[in-house]
Amino acid sequence: MKHRNYILFAITLGVAITANAFVVDWDRIEHWSGHGDNRAALVVQFEDDGPEEAYVWGFRWNADDYPDGGPTGEDMFRTVVAGSSDLLLFTQYTGWMGSTVDGIGCFDPKSGSLAGSITFDFEHAKADARVSFDYFVPNEMMNQTKAPGNFTPVYCKRAIDQAENTRVIEHPINAVEYGYPAYDYDWWQPSAPLDPMIQRWNAGWYDGYWSYWVGGADSEDLSYSGLGYSSRKLTDGQVDAWKYTLLDGPVSGWGSDGATGASTAWHQLNYSHFDPVVPTSACDATVREGEPQCFDLQGHVADGTSAGVYILRYPSGKTIKIIRK
Repeated sequence: MKHRNYILFAITLGVAITANAFVVDWDRIEHWSGHGDNRAALVVQFEDDGPEEAYVWGFRWNADDYPDGGPTGEDMFRTVVAGSSDLLLFTQYTGWMGSTVDGIGCFDPKSGSLAGSITFDFEHAKADARVSFDYFVPNEMMNQTKAPGNFTPVYCKRAIDQAENTRVIEHPINAVEYGYPAYDYDWWQPSAPLDPMIQRWNAGWYDGYWSYWVGGADSEDLSYSGLGYSSRKLTDGQVDAWKYTLLDGPVSGWGSDGATGASTAWHQLNYSHFDPVVPTSACDATVREGEPQCFDLQGHVADGTSAGVYILRYPSGKTIKIIRK
């Protein structure tokens, strides 16, 4: 693991988990991709043992670049991945309506590639009765036209290896090649436990899935998307929000909307991702909106510029303990 200037090693939970919890502040977005007069935001919220927060990226475009009515959600996602160093997309073409989001990862680039940690568990996938795709004999009832057989793990490993550079895992067992896709995303997981402070990953279809929410900058305006991200058309000022949702049966779970099984609970936004903002000048008693105060371990206001252990306290009440090298 490469050396980090700041190492996060503890989070004190001081953030209330509430529904409709954010409003995108466009001026605070640090990670932008694309160019143009129009803007949209991509929000991603994981379900794991990591910090209860949602990451945000910005996307810009010109209307002339998309004469067919604007960029799609997939256009934005792929552009953001191409322009960022900390986002990993796992996607698959599933049919005439386009592609699905099978998995999403977010990671501190200083920790190394996340794609290299992902493996496809072929043995469990082919034994999973929930997966209708047949790896050896085409399932004609599902319009499957051929089967990859024992080459399946080879093709999948090749897709993962390519993502080391592209940060997009293109699921090779898709509807283009086989007439019907293998919805086996639950079996694309890290080969070893991740450190959720610097590496986050969710993928699934049956145990959980990435629910898709669209609307305005205020999360109160978000609604569950009736379209996939290949069909969704963006307009200026819009937000695409992805939340990983665990499933226990067809429709269940805390915060369920009752129709989709997708939670409507959102956490606060993390604009800086894995780079905590440490004040570079002396702190004062004023708590500026969105900015943390820096304290030493004795509770005294500190400037955070010297090596040592500090506590960053945000106006929301969230505190982060850091080591500055």
